[in-house]
Amino acid sequence: MDMGSSIGMYEFMVKLWPLHRTINSDDLEKSIKMCEDYLGHSNYKIHYYPVKKDVMGWLIPERYHVREAWLEISGERVADFYDNSLHLLSYSLPQKIKGKLGDIRNHIYTSKKLPQSIPWEFKYYERDWGFCIKDEVLKRFNNSDPVNGVIDVEFSNEDLVLGEYYLPGESDRNMLFLTNICHPMQVNDSLTGLVVGLEMARQLEKIKNRRYGFRLLIVPETIGTIAWVDNHRKEMSKVDFAWFCEMVGHSNSFVLQHSKQGVDALLDRAFLIALSGHQMHGETRTGEFRKVVASDEMITNGPGIDIPTPSLTRWPYDEYHTSDDNPSIVDKDNLQETLDVYMDLWRLLEDNYYPQRTFVGPVMLSRYGLWIDWRDDWALNLATESIMNMLEGDKSIIDITYELQLPFVDIKKYIDKMYEHGLVKKNTKEWGDPAPQLMT
Repeated sequence: MDMGSSIGMYEFMVKLWPLHRTINSDDLEKSIKMCEDYLGHSNYKIHYYPVKKDVMGWLIPERYHVREAWLEISGERVADFYDNSLHLLSYSLPQKIKGKLGDIRNHIYTSKKLPQSIPWEFKYYERDWGFCIKDEVLKRFNNSDPVNGVIDVEFSNEDLVLGEYYLPGESDRNMLFLTNICHPMQVNDSLTGLVVGLEMARQLEKIKNRRYGFRLLIVPETIGTIAWVDNHRKEMSKVDFAWFCEMVGHSNSFVLQHSKQGVDALLDRAFLIALSGHQMHGETRTGEFRKVVASDEMITNGPGIDIPTPSLTRWPYDEYHTSDDNPSIVDKDNLQETLDVYMDLWRLLEDNYYPQRTFVGPVMLSRYGLWIDWRDDWALNLATESIMNMLEGDKSIIDITYELQLPFVDIKKYIDKMYEHGLVKKNTKEWGDPAPQLMT
């Protein structure tokens, strides 16, 4: 079924929301297959990686199955996995509970900031057992109150499942869109970035003559990206641009977390240009690499890989990692604005090139129709001399736009006209910052 033909970003997000999408679970696999249906395209692949496989020093975790999990205090059921999967500590060990509340308090998690909400807590690699409940509920009971409960779960050796969509371009150079799908009962965190990536893929399919290939990874956080990168080193060597996207559905202003390379990276500069036209909720904020909110950029921009990888979010938001992170806090217009940013970013990268002058000395601008009357465009008039001095082949149109703080479309139109008259040529440096080879 081609689900994407009849369903939008928000609606698909709502379908995924209730599923138990922990890092390796049956519902995670189901969700990844639903993404295939949404795209309805043969360019989608599903990858399977065996449990306990070593990937870049990390071990693939077992698949997690929950039969039942509930907790009663003084006969009142305060937590039940089947009422809300957040009630169970993700990857909790099995446990039978019988005794007093004081005996198990260290295994109960609440949110002091949002006492009316269920927090989401997890122990993927540091195994323990526990429940998550509303703080306002827990406060009604005393340590001497009796508790009764069970956590009936199983860890199996079923494969870790990842989704990958690849739309080839005219060259073998690629853009990589990183997104997560693994947070159960969370919407803004992970799912908003996912649906924007899926919709971007659908939009790009409609465009002919694309220079770059477009690759979308749909993976559980951290371990999924690590597994894919470790098993696709050849593909990684052809990635010029990578970014991570999540938490973009609520109504905060955008925040761009720069790559490790910062504004020295072409992609970071392109992001700032693209974002300048999208400030529905205020001016874009920026932060240094890993200083805003950390996620899978640490892999593709990590040691031995170091592909510049900015991330785009609307961080922070109060509902983070609680039951309040549900469809009610996501606005369709915010999803659309985010998609518009990425489509503008794509156009910038597609249209970009490195102009190199063929002239010597000052150009007689009027001879080529390149004279800009100051009464028509004062800023561009002032910038023409600066442009002439930036045409040595080491700066792209994006770089020139960033340094002059003028619209990309105006700069490109001007330089394109110079190209038409033979005043510049396109440098053999066709692409962005070169992708390093992965260490072996």
